Amino acid sequence: MSTSRSLWIWLLVTILFLPIGSYIVFRVSLYAIAEWAEGWHSATSAESSNAEIIVLIPDNSLEGFSAELIPLSSARDYPSEHPGSTFLIPMGRQNLIKDRLQTSQNLSWTTFDINQRSDSQEQITLDFMDRTDDTHGSRYIATKDGVQLESCRYVSDRGGIGILFLAMVVTLGFDVLVLGFVVARVIYVRRKRLRSQNADC
Repeated sequence: MSTSRSLWIWLLVTILFLPIGSYIVFRVSLYAIAEWAEGWHSATSAESSNAEIIVLIPDNSLEGFSAELIPLSSARDYPSEHPGSTFLIPMGRQNLIKDRLQTSQNLSWTTFDINQRSDSQEQITLDFMDRTDDTHGSRYIATKDGVQLESCRYVSDRGGIGILFLAMVVTLGFDVLVLGFVVARVIYVRRKRLRSQNADC
């Protein structure tokens, strides 16, 4: 096979398969980045600043309490500033609290689970979409006076643009690597041909 023909084959293969490869890389990277960005992360991650928890506050209503969603950062001082409040959720009131928050704050629930560890400790998992279409997820250990975050997730309604951009950057990197390899191959073959011609002379 002549050198010129070999170069044309390399170029033809690149032209035919680069768009297919780019599409596959884009779809795979888009899925992988979205799975990572929208998944659950450790309590020490940046998403913890968006974690929200439920607190019950005594009031004069028929049930004797109101339920509020508060930022995790407010949990430490909340009991001292609101005497009688608690982070524990009575098992029999779970659905009532869920419905109240859904109505008052226009939430769309994905998960609202309570796992009672002991009489004084619960593991609570919340996952919901708020009125701005941002998704918040919190998994934490609750006691009467405090909480300990275990994991969290936060998906901004505008976060999809960033995920799409990262997938495009990964795809662009793939294209640059493939094209760089092909160009290097062409240069190598041409130089090899020139050396061979000079040797024959």
